[in-house]
Amino acid sequence: MPNQSSAYILRGQRVMPLEVDEVQLVAIATSRALGIKRNTSKQMGQFMEQLGEYGIIIDPVADNEWLHITKAMCHNRVIRMPESLYTRICDGEPEAIFIFFHELGHLMLGHQTYLHYSDIKPTQQEDAEWQADEYSKTILSKMGISYMPEQLNLRF
Repeated sequence: MPNQSSAYILRGQRVMPLEVDEVQLVAIATSRALGIKRNTSKQMGQFMEQLGEYGIIIDPVADNEWLHITKAMCHNRVIRMPESLYTRICDGEPEAIFIFFHELGHLMLGHQTYLHYSDIKPTQQEDAEWQADEYSKTILSKMGISYMPEQLNLRF
């Protein structure tokens, strides 16, 4: 049995485990269904607006009203972000686009809390944040954007 120091530490909620290839399949299916291509990064404003047709709402919040404990968040098919991030996404900035698709990944992967308590140590494959990062990396790769994110974490 691995010692305590080698146990995986969750960065997000514990969700149903998915292997990287399973996350990538969801991302590829999403990119096909939503028509994501190499030039999508140049049309992100239009792309985000079209998500309303699928019941996904993008809600930019005034920067002075944003609680800066996280870069963006999603809940009940609504992706909220500060207006400055929305502008950066529309401008095609790779980091901003990564954050956006990370949040979309939470929605598309159907993230819901899996276990509130378990004696079994969590694995990377059960980490909602790891899964959303892998989802976003796959989408960005499809768009021809090579971006390696720093660890996204809530700041308390």
